Amino acid sequence: MAPGSRLSPWTRDVVLAVLVLALTLGLPALDFVVGVDDRIWKQVPRDGLWLLLVFAACAPIALCRRFPLPAITVSALITLVSVPLEHHVPPWPVVIGAYLVAYHCERRWLPLFAMGAVGWNLGLMAVFGGRLLPSDVLVSTGLALMPVSFGYALRVHRDHARQLQRLHVAEQQRARAEERARIARDVHDVAGHHLSAIRLRAMGGRREADGEDALRTIAELSAEALGEIRGLIEVLREDEPRLSELPALVERLSCPDLTVTVKLDDLPNLPEKVQGCGYRIVQEALTNVVRHSGAHNAAVRVRVAGANLLITVEDDGVGTDTVPEGNGLRGMRERAEHLGGSVVAGPRDPRGWLVEATLPVNRGLG
Repeated sequence: MAPGSRLSPWTRDVVLAVLVLALTLGLPALDFVVGVDDRIWKQVPRDGLWLLLVFAACAPIALCRRFPLPAITVSALITLVSVPLEHHVPPWPVVIGAYLVAYHCERRWLPLFAMGAVGWNLGLMAVFGGRLLPSDVLVSTGLALMPVSFGYALRVHRDHARQLQRLHVAEQQRARAEERARIARDVHDVAGHHLSAIRLRAMGGRREADGEDALRTIAELSAEALGEIRGLIEVLREDEPRLSELPALVERLSCPDLTVTVKLDDLPNLPEKVQGCGYRIVQEALTNVVRHSGAHNAAVRVRVAGANLLITVEDDGVGTDTVPEGNGLRGMRERAEHLGGSVVAGPRDPRGWLVEATLPVNRGLG
């Protein structure tokens, strides 16, 4: 989608607040026009104070994305205060605000918010109706939890879709890396085979009186080898990622259920191979955190100690003492060992998983 073709989040929030304002003003007016619930409408003065209270209750809707709990608190208090002032504000700003809060706020605050929503609805019914029956309490609790449950359900669906998208991107990157590794092996095999044949032909040509046939064969073999290698290395032209790109990787993998932090100590100008290897190790370790650990927090630290690059990836998920080594962990070890380094992975005390990689800095210069 072209830049500028979508509204910004702030603009969407303001538009939503305006729509809630139109709903809050329009529904009572519609009831009054058609003669429905005329008794209640006549009891509410349609003066400047009532309009001010309605505006004040709807305005916080525009802030529910950035400040969900303060915004809904202001809207709920204004609606509640309007009752003893005899300028009753319809509950639509609070109902829609409850849905938005459940959709946007941190999960740790949701139980407290749900209890607050129930308490607010019971208080509103008590102000209107006086004595509450047990059935009133049950109905009020259900009505209060409906927008909260709806907002939370949509939030879970959104987070699940984002998680699937991140896993899809990670799987694509892993598939491309595996394909490049396969092609690299093919290049090695093709080059080794043809160069060995060329060497044999050259040695045979030295013993022959007329080496023209040997030279012709060498030219054919070299042309064939170059053609095959050119076709294979096209996939390998992608530049190695750099450690400075790790914050962008962490941002892609972070989500409401998983907070990932990255700390890059002052790093010297490291060889490209070392940076690429370190990036891939962190990428694979974080992919495993997303897929398998059930963690809520993960931390990445990259630093240089002496002649080694040290990488640490840890999380607070479910760590076990015995985990079968899959392709991901095996791939991390193979990458590190190719540069003369090592990777150690295992449970973390008191819980979670820890991956530590050591890469010799000077081995990436070759």
